[in-house]
Amino acid sequence: MDENKIREVALEAVMGAGAALRDHFTSGDRSYELKGERDILSEADLAAEQIILDRIRGTFPDHSILSEESGETMTGSPYEWIIDPMDGTINFSRGIADFCVSIGVSKDSVLELGIVYEPIRDRLFVAERGKGATLNGDPIRVSGESALASTLLAVDNSSKMPERVRILRLLAEISPSVRHVRIYGSAALHMTRIAAGEIDAYFKTTCNYWDHAAGTLLVEEVGGTVTDLEGRPLSADSTSIAISNGLVHEELLQTLTRMRSLIIE
Repeated sequence: MDENKIREVALEAVMGAGAALRDHFTSGDRSYELKGERDILSEADLAAEQIILDRIRGTFPDHSILSEESGETMTGSPYEWIIDPMDGTINFSRGIADFCVSIGVSKDSVLELGIVYEPIRDRLFVAERGKGATLNGDPIRVSGESALASTLLAVDNSSKMPERVRILRLLAEISPSVRHVRIYGSAALHMTRIAAGEIDAYFKTTCNYWDHAAGTLLVEEVGGTVTDLEGRPLSADSTSIAISNGLVHEELLQTLTRMRSLIIE
C-alpha cells in the first residue's frame, strides 16, 4: 500500500470536509437536530462525513472505517480510518469558530497518520508516525512548562449530566493546582493546542476513539504524553484520557488520582 497515497487522500478528505463546514458556518446554515437530551447533530456534520466517506471509499474501498455518525464498517483490512467529521458541533451551531475535522489512519491497530483541520482559522495539523508533526507545514512542539502549577489545563464538558457534574466537581478540586483552565468544547482542538505548545495538559473522564485518534499521534510525535487516567497507554478501547506536554504528566496523574472518588462516584 502506498502510504503517500493514503496521506494524499486523507488531506483531500479533511480539506473537502472543512470547506463544506466553512460554507455552512459562514452562510449561517447551522441547523441541527437533537441526538440526545443535550447533544446535537447538524446537517453540516452529515455533509462533511459524506465527503470524507466518498473520498476514502472511492480510492480504498477495502479499508475499514469508524466514523462518529455512521458507525463502524469492518472489512478485514489492516487499515482503518477513524473519523470525526466535526468535533465541536455545539460551538459550530452557536457561531463559535472552535470546531474541526479529525481523521486518523491506523495500520494493524497502530496509528500511522493523524490530521486535524480548523476550517475557520485555516489551521492544518498533520502528524505521521516517526516524522513529527506540523501546523500549516511548520514543525510544532509541546511547551516547556515543567510544573503543574504553571500549566494551562484544559478539560471537556459532557452532554451526560451525571458525568458533567463529576467533571466540574473534579475541576473545582484540581483548579488550585494549575495556573488557569480552558474549555474549548472540542477534544481534538485541546490536543492540537497541546501539540502546538499553546496549552499544557488536558483530561477527560470519558472518551471515544474518534475523539482522540488523530490528536493522540499529534501529541506523541512532538514529545507529549498520552495515557488514560490510570496511566496506561491509550488505545481504541480506552474510556478516559490524560494528555500533557510530558513534563507534567506524572504530577497530573498523581493529582487526579488523589481525587479519584470524584471521578468514579
